[in-house]
Amino acid sequence: MAAALAVAVAIPASADSLVVNNPENRPYFGARVSIDISSSANGGRYYSSKPGFAVGAVYNIPVWKNLYFEPGLSVFYDVFGTTYFNIETIQIPDISSETGYIDKDVMYQVDGSIRNLGFRIPLNIGYHFDFAEDLRVSVFTGPQFNASVVARYHQDAYTKPSGAKEASFSKSAFGTGGFKHFDAQWNFGVGLDWENYTVALTGSVGMTRLRDAIVYAPGVVQPKTRRNLFAITLGYNF
Repeated sequence: MAAALAVAVAIPASADSLVVNNPENRPYFGARVSIDISSSANGGRYYSSKPGFAVGAVYNIPVWKNLYFEPGLSVFYDVFGTTYFNIETIQIPDISSETGYIDKDVMYQVDGSIRNLGFRIPLNIGYHFDFAEDLRVSVFTGPQFNASVVARYHQDAYTKPSGAKEASFSKSAFGTGGFKHFDAQWNFGVGLDWENYTVALTGSVGMTRLRDAIVYAPGVVQPKTRRNLFAITLGYNF
């Protein structure tokens, strides 16, 4: 983004050039597919980053010179890894004890994931610099809204320190203290177009809560969290 802006500054404002003012600008549709890496802001050690994907379309609308507005709509599937820790009290041999055993608290880890399906609406505004008729670099920013349709928590099977086995299970991640149906981010990105093909890198910073804080017990709190994203996008412009 910095390199593209530096090139733009170096061009005289009066230059009638494709770089800053391409007279061939026109509206167009584009198909997009992206690999998303979801991460949690303020989620602590409970959440870990996992890959997902999104598939959709955009509509690029010229506004002024090479300035454009680009709304979009896609279907996304994001995954968050989850980890939490429990404590189980077990008895261990101790010859100094009258019973021959003493109680010991042992911490153990439980892993799982939250799988989230929904619709995503980016509303980006950007500027493209046309270095040739078939080569352009763009920078863009804008809000992005997510409407979650499905969010399910999947807990992996695990074995307690005592040897007892717990089976895997799945449940809805919505509800009190759970995932919200709507959240939003702010996008920052840079793209490269060659002929009708495009590739873009986008970082999305969470603006609203994806989940509220949950107090399980005094001093045991799962913090509120927001959704951050990093996306690598490939596309074709019609």
